[in-house]
Amino acid sequence: MTNISLNASTVRRAARRSAVLIALVGGGCVPAVPIAPAVQPTARGANQWLVEPGDVIRLRTWLAPEQSGDLLVDDKGRVLVPLVGRVMVGGLTPDAVYGTVVRSYAGRLDTSKVEVVFLRPVSVLGGVKLPAVQLADPSTTVLSLITRSGGPSHPGGDLHAYQLRVGEPTREISLADRVSDLGIRSADQLYVQDPPFVVRNATAIRSVFEVLQLIGTTLTIIILARTR
Repeated sequence: MTNISLNASTVRRAARRSAVLIALVGGGCVPAVPIAPAVQPTARGANQWLVEPGDVIRLRTWLAPEQSGDLLVDDKGRVLVPLVGRVMVGGLTPDAVYGTVVRSYAGRLDTSKVEVVFLRPVSVLGGVKLPAVQLADPSTTVLSLITRSGGPSHPGGDLHAYQLRVGEPTREISLADRVSDLGIRSADQLYVQDPPFVVRNATAIRSVFEVLQLIGTTLTIIILARTR
């Protein structure tokens, strides 16, 4: 067996180096337990969605599936409804669109078998795995859109989301917000911010910190024992 001896100066130097590392890790790298963003969800009904060009009306006619499909609202606020023709929906609420489209089928189809869903394209960008345009109905949450976009590109820690609109200040939003309550428009963007490196790797950093603490304690004990 090999005996390893440490002289006092070597031990002291090692202890000093450990103390510096502990200070760096403890003071600048190890965060507290991640705290959820302070931003609160927007109150329900705070904004009202009105149909605008670029929106999509998803039509399902159960007795005539060949007439079903996604209808794009044109630049004049109209949709081309199968068997009916062009119907003006621009400026209407989703509920009003439903009534308008269903009434247009009166006398042609059993209106009880017609389903109308209002959808708005929302661009989801930033720290997601699959940035893309997602179609959102009024009840879709911000978190749901992030999930549809592949989820966070770097999972772990706090996740922040922002609503970007040309000509207006950037607004941080809650992951629990419904996009209809936010009043998101087709030209808006939903930007997801990656958590910082330190937050994403908090567990690993804490483990390193604990090991350094153990080394520092051990060296301190050795120094005290040798100086007696």
